[in-house]
Amino acid sequence: MTIRLSTDELRFFRDNGFLIKRQVLNPELMAKAQDVFWANAPSQLQRDDPETWFGPFDEKHNLDDGENYRGNYRWNFRSIGRESWMMKLVPLDPNLHAMAEQMLGEGMLSPPERTRGIYTTLPRREPPANHDHLHVDEHAFHLGVVAYLGDVTPNAGGFRVWPSSHRWFYPSFESQYRPGRTEAYHAIRALFETQPSLECTGAAGDVVFWHHRLAHMAGRNHARSLRQAILFDYKRSDLDQTQEEPPQANMWRDWPGLDALPD
Repeated sequence: MTIRLSTDELRFFRDNGFLIKRQVLNPELMAKAQDVFWANAPSQLQRDDPETWFGPFDEKHNLDDGENYRGNYRWNFRSIGRESWMMKLVPLDPNLHAMAEQMLGEGMLSPPERTRGIYTTLPRREPPANHDHLHVDEHAFHLGVVAYLGDVTPNAGGFRVWPSSHRWFYPSFESQYRPGRTEAYHAIRALFETQPSLECTGAAGDVVFWHHRLAHMAGRNHARSLRQAILFDYKRSDLDQTQEEPPQANMWRDWPGLDALPD
């Protein structure tokens, strides 16, 4: 049976700009992703030895080929983003697709072309410190997905969000979806920078949905594990037209599943 979002979950997303849904991903495809990840990992990282996972990467293992990036404490393994098994794991997963349609409208999702691949954050040995610096994405999309391939415990580099910030940042751009910050953006950013973020922790197979104008950041990893996540952006098929429009008085006009919710 396909997983659906409850009215309370839809309302939570509308009000907070994010939602964590537990145990969504297909275990067999997750195992495939792990096998491919480790088959392509540099020799510095040994699958069965967590002591080798601590960063930063040795300089000889750094990589920046225009698509993939590996360096410091980060490995963005993007080149596998179009693999058929990767597409089945996230954007074409029946549960994820159905929940995205609940929010954005049945039959309104653009056919997915690729995921962003596996984004990995290596752990650090020093104790956690407050280094929260938010950003808001400017490329055109509607609904972001951060799908965890491994467990993400507290201070393990989880996706950090500023709840309700999407309501403030949405009207601070010239377009609903494209780049173009207004003067108001900088004041709003300064305000939220004084507020604590919330770390989205979870287990392997959990998924974080988030609104495209939600303030967020990738947390630093101070655990004894790799923070591995697959990133994907759902888009409506009418994005080419609606991205040319300014922010709407009703920010949920293009989200029928949320616009129809009672207050």
